[in-house]
Amino acid sequence: MSAASYEEFKNRLAETVKSLRIAKKRRVKLSSSSFYSEKVRLALAGLRKSFLALQRDYPPERYAKVAFQIATIEPLLQRMITSYPTHPNDLLQLTNEIAFKLHSDLAAEIENTEAVTPFSSPPFIPNNIIEDRHHVLKKVLWEINRCYDAACYNSCAAMIRRLTESLIIEAFEHHNIQDKIKKDGDYLDFSALIRMATTESRLGLTRNTKRILPDLKFFGDLGVHNRKALVRKDDLDKLHHAIRSAIEELANSI
Repeated sequence: MSAASYEEFKNRLAETVKSLRIAKKRRVKLSSSSFYSEKVRLALAGLRKSFLALQRDYPPERYAKVAFQIATIEPLLQRMITSYPTHPNDLLQLTNEIAFKLHSDLAAEIENTEAVTPFSSPPFIPNNIIEDRHHVLKKVLWEINRCYDAACYNSCAAMIRRLTESLIIEAFEHHNIQDKIKKDGDYLDFSALIRMATTESRLGLTRNTKRILPDLKFFGDLGVHNRKALVRKDDLDKLHHAIRSAIEELANSI
């Protein structure tokens, strides 16, 4: 994870401090509509925006220690926003507290995070399940693991759906029975592919895999199409072993 959002927040904080110091020096009332009071207001807006980006880039489920330090800054930033317009001295005191946390505890945790090698923990699905000769499928598997590692769970579910659908088609083609899953020369939709795969003896799918395939479609569709719900980490974790087993079974059929 890049520390770009951390650097952006640090720069925005410096800009806010600069604007506040100028307003203080010129004895500007922040409640006025002067040029300098407007600069402070815009600086605070930019600071808030960069803070939201920082929270987005370091979700607690993936970066617990960094997220904790970010959470300690949020009340100070909120006090700045809710107390505006007030005397610049009051806001400068809050920026000093934020800067101390930013350059000490938060910086240390982000440095530790950046030092960790990606995929230092086991991937969500073992990389060797798909053979290297299946280049496209191998790349999709890589994206599944990358999305999970980055806490992009909707994307992860969508890529699992794509890999599963592709593996079913590849399995039928491998056994030279692809006409069973075609209509008017086109492959059937995913729901029909699942029905055909679960009844095709030459694929030899186990009961558990037959049971999990509809769930992979459900969460894949949820991640792509649903406007009011999200795929969450717990959704994938509960299905983890079944997903891994189903993909390996299908991969063994190609």
